[in-house]
Amino acid sequence: MNRHCSLALLLLLSLPVVTCAQTATPPPAQNNSKLSNILEKVKTRLNISMAQAKFPGAQVGFVYVDGQNADGKPRYVSGSVAVGVSDMQTKAPLKTTDRLLAGSIGKTFVASLTLMLVQEGKLKLDDKIQSWLGNEPWFNQLPNASDITLRMLLNHSSGIENHADMSSFEKQAFKNSSTRNIKYEELIAYVLKRKPLFPAGQGYNYADTNYILVGMIVEKVTGRSLYDLIDEKILKPFKLERTIPSNSLTLPEVANGYFDGSPVIVNGKFRINPQWEWAGGGFASTAEDLARWGHLLYQGEVLAPGSFEEMIKSTSQGEGATYGLGVMISRSNFGRTYGHDGEFPGYISDLRHYTRYKLTVAVMVNSDAPEVIRGMNSAADEAAAIIIKETSKREVSQADQMKLKSLAESWLNLVYNNNLDEAWKLVSDRMSSRFTFQSWSARMHLFLNQVGRLKSRKLVSIVYSDPETETVTIQYESTFSNTAAASEMLVFEKQAGEWRVVSYSIHS
Repeated sequence: MNRHCSLALLLLLSLPVVTCAQTATPPPAQNNSKLSNILEKVKTRLNISMAQAKFPGAQVGFVYVDGQNADGKPRYVSGSVAVGVSDMQTKAPLKTTDRLLAGSIGKTFVASLTLMLVQEGKLKLDDKIQSWLGNEPWFNQLPNASDITLRMLLNHSSGIENHADMSSFEKQAFKNSSTRNIKYEELIAYVLKRKPLFPAGQGYNYADTNYILVGMIVEKVTGRSLYDLIDEKILKPFKLERTIPSNSLTLPEVANGYFDGSPVIVNGKFRINPQWEWAGGGFASTAEDLARWGHLLYQGEVLAPGSFEEMIKSTSQGEGATYGLGVMISRSNFGRTYGHDGEFPGYISDLRHYTRYKLTVAVMVNSDAPEVIRGMNSAADEAAAIIIKETSKREVSQADQMKLKSLAESWLNLVYNNNLDEAWKLVSDRMSSRFTFQSWSARMHLFLNQVGRLKSRKLVSIVYSDPETETVTIQYESTFSNTAAASEMLVFEKQAGEWRVVSYSIHS
């Protein structure tokens, strides 16, 4: 029911990939023209996305830096916009205060609580889970049972399959019987007696099952409810007042979600019990609340420094190198990001913190149609581009804008006319140090075949993508024969006084 995936055609450093406040409450800015401009432009962009992907409604929430407080610390401003409807039958407008299910973003709460308990000495990351769960009658049937540590559960290196991806679970979850509350041991039962996918700690497989086990451990050690602890240690202290557990068939002020075109809330009740998600996700929230939470967490306001370093440190290889402890670690056209995505039938969400800019963006949509999933990979970046441009103290000069526009169009023409040898001459040393021309051109051919023939391209923005270096991101709205409604980004950096291409990506 929760899947760690977003879908995009991505060419980052020329590699095609398909990827499945200094205070607890940032102060609102009243009569702030900068904030008003941001809200207007983000809403306009979101309306365009809604027209393209045809989803019912969406929210974007954000937190950004706006100067300094009297004590010299950064001043943060939060805001949000909403478009579309919360219910397709009543046509009630979706409000910024309406809750939507956040899916696997809930893992950020579970991981943070677990690290708080580590700080208190109640848990140890590298202790075997056998010490807490070994007396359970099902424990020895768990794959890799005696070798799994708490850290391996948190970073998905346990070797356990994901029960939420199993057809037997999905059939049960979508039956009428799913409206009953489930015992969490029933979720673990789906993976018992199955062969491990790999030896414990020697691979990566994203699995809600790992976090169900984490939730069990937390409750075993504390003798208290997971939800009560998160409410006490996170939601209340950090004033996340629009965030609630999604542990019931009826949830207050939650917008209807649409799965396969049908509503998931009928006569006020969920057709699929959110309680089944629990520690694998398990929360309803707003985009602004999620953005504020992401800001607090990834700016180091929630955990002790040592615990935060553990969170953002990956100890896995391959795909697992981009996952810490309940956090997705990635690179965007605006630098490194921390965050998580989430999916529950009828809802999809994305949370990203852009470390260079101290900027956090959350996007929530009340539909999980394939075209919505495809668009989510670029939604947060598109909002980030608007906010960065509006808040940046450094702007690309008109002369450089004209030069970069001409260079970008020339380089893209070379690429799409298959003059890759000439395009290669304009790439940066960073790219050429990672690839030979032969490997780069082979990947480019594969990538170009995927996206298809260029049909249209419209310039959106030219902004500094790193406030401290000569790195600029150029964004286009583009369409291709195989990839409609795409966000196309080309990144240049100055090398010996000349602009050179450092990365190229298409998000659909």
